[in-house]
Amino acid sequence: MVSPGSLFSIFGSGLSAQPTSAGTVPLPNSLGGTQVLVNGEPAPLLYVGDSQVNAQMPVDIPTGQPVTLTVTNASGSSNSVTLTALAAAPGFFTLDGKEAVVQNPNGSMNSAANPGHPGDVLVAYFTGGGAVNAAGPWIAGADSPGGASSVKAPYSLTVSGQPAEVQYVGLAPGFVGLYQANFKPPSLTAGTYPMVLTIGGVSSNAASVVVGG
Repeated sequence: MVSPGSLFSIFGSGLSAQPTSAGTVPLPNSLGGTQVLVNGEPAPLLYVGDSQVNAQMPVDIPTGQPVTLTVTNASGSSNSVTLTALAAAPGFFTLDGKEAVVQNPNGSMNSAANPGHPGDVLVAYFTGGGAVNAAGPWIAGADSPGGASSVKAPYSLTVSGQPAEVQYVGLAPGFVGLYQANFKPPSLTAGTYPMVLTIGGVSSNAASVVVGG
């Protein structure tokens, strides 16, 4: 699933002649001779390789209707793929496919050795939050504006199925395509629990967060 401004990956073969990563921001629309076109509009690129491309969806793509995606390079154009962008498509970043990337109040990464606690404000990182009330210009490929840019759609976050106290869901200032959710976990016995973020009725992957007693 994708949404305006979200980070996404394309998998295939022959996508780029050589692996190349973007070294600067704003991100380039062409990297290593490779472009990704979404409805004909170039998407900002983070990485291109033979079998994978990482990019950001343009922030102005239409939602709820089909859009086409094509990869082009010196060898020609790929087949076109049709997909439907959602208003929001949240997905937590994880360390191992399960453990969410969550920051504790002291700046440490949430883990079994460094759990969060009820009352702590934890910060979980994700992409696919969709449209925001931007604090400044929100431009694809560029750093997100400073200040709070909260998502427009209604949201909620649960830990082990119990509602968390959410303080902010929106863009992470100064990053490309990155969102954050600031929340206080519910009162739970010490352990590792699944966390799910829902925006505009679309739920994220269930990623784990560690809560201490």
